[in-house]
Amino acid sequence: MEYNTKEIATIAGKEISDIENKISDKDIELLMKKIKGAKKIFVAGAGRSLLMLRAFAMRLMHLGFDSYVVGDTITPAYSKDDLLIIGSASGETGNLISISKKAQEIGGQIFVLTIFPESTLGKMADKFLRIPAYTDKLPESAENKKNILPGGSMFEISMLVLLDSMIIPLGEYQNVATNKYFDRHANLE
Repeated sequence: MEYNTKEIATIAGKEISDIENKISDKDIELLMKKIKGAKKIFVAGAGRSLLMLRAFAMRLMHLGFDSYVVGDTITPAYSKDDLLIIGSASGETGNLISISKKAQEIGGQIFVLTIFPESTLGKMADKFLRIPAYTDKLPESAENKKNILPGGSMFEISMLVLLDSMIIPLGEYQNVATNKYFDRHANLE
């Protein structure tokens, strides 16, 4: 079957919507509660997942939260009052497991976004949020139906859409109107 780009985008949008509708409301609320209660928020991921989390850290900064990307040169020390948000589809990414172990030793909270809550990272987390996107690590089934986009795109994009959607209620909590987000936006561009 041949598709054109617009058809692919339309199908992908519907598939992302289906994934978002399966995410636990309770887990979303818990993640937002953890963000609100943290002194500093750190994000960690690998590859495209990290890119999505970088975008989220930027949005949190726009709202006035102290947010950082693990590994950046200006990232401060992690403490027991902080929150580490890890995004890993497999939950088995080696460097993220190492980061999570260090965070456990320090005592801060760990929240993992993953397809596999039973993974190493899922088990290490204080809490996880399952994003039920397709993975080629499991046989195709009614629950694990292949999507139109390649690789881990559905996990990554679903994570981005979910996290960006949290910005609206978090902005309300911070008393920052959507038209004021850019007060803290980079201006040396």
